[in-house]
Amino acid sequence: MSLVVIGTDTEVGKTVVSAILLARYGRAVPLGYWKPIASGASEGSDTDDVGRWCGHLADVLPPRYIFDAPVSPHLAARLERRRVTPDAVLEGLVEHATNDPTRSLIVEGIGGLLVPITDDGYLLSHLLAELHLPCLLVARSTLGTINHTLLTLEALRQRDIELAGVVLNGPRNQENRRAIESFGHVQVVAEVEPLPRLGRAAITKAAKRFDRRARLKLYLG
Repeated sequence: MSLVVIGTDTEVGKTVVSAILLARYGRAVPLGYWKPIASGASEGSDTDDVGRWCGHLADVLPPRYIFDAPVSPHLAARLERRRVTPDAVLEGLVEHATNDPTRSLIVEGIGGLLVPITDDGYLLSHLLAELHLPCLLVARSTLGTINHTLLTLEALRQRDIELAGVVLNGPRNQENRRAIESFGHVQVVAEVEPLPRLGRAAITKAAKRFDRRARLKLYLG
């Protein structure tokens, strides 16, 4: 099985959490990392970052679509006079699964749940529903996260998208965690505190404290 890492918004820590997952479980099970749609390449590549941090632990696969502008996929594609074809992403998932049936994938989403992928209204939520994979939701730990997280949880459930749990990224806030678990009827499986400097050593150290009860291993075995 594989796991999709999604977020309540952009820049909430999906890439860092994906890397920590690879570092946490990459020695126990064969893993790969894939961000099928990526924008903002002019400012750096998440795939390249994960390769530097975790390339020794997992297969880091190239995106199916990568765009320069740091904007939503539908606009980034339009600016480059290209178009995202959702079927190509689905075919890519099948291809990666066929190439190595023993390997589980950490698939990183883009933006928030309702970010548009195409100009005709195909959203990330539509893609997730077609992927039929459980999702791990990354949310900020700070002010505003209760509303954003509960809204995303509600939207996931309305679409029958399986949820593996929530990860809170940022300074620990027990009141926010308690509210999300209580009102969202969900398990916060891990909290990732700010890393002083992003790199292989910091990711490895964070992985030792991540998902201590190994709840997520169920989705990767």
